Amino acid sequence: MELQVAGLEALKDRAEMALDRIGELQAGTRVQSDAFFSQPFMDDYTAFDSFATFCEQSPWALDDRSDMPELPRDELDEYVASRTDFESWERMKTRAAEEEIIDQIVS
Repeated sequence: MELQVAGLEALKDRAEMALDRIGELQAGTRVQSDAFFSQPFMDDYTAFDSFATFCEQSPWALDDRSDMPELPRDELDEYVASRTDFESWERMKTRAAEEEIIDQIVS
């Protein structure tokens, strides 16, 4: 069976934007923490209503996500595992990126 579908240009454009975003995130592009870890994301997967609260209630003096690389990885992973649905900081970041990219495609 052959099937042709017209009018997919907008979807193609969104998919291309999502691919560009994947490249940016893989390259280490700086992001706004509260936008990347949106309130719905934090509500769904964590015990916090915002990423700022996640940082404020941590055992460290964190201003934002830029401070995360300086923390001992095992301690950060333990904090994430105890306060979120993720077993590690890396998994939490990856899921946030996946959701942002999917939102970009479907919205």
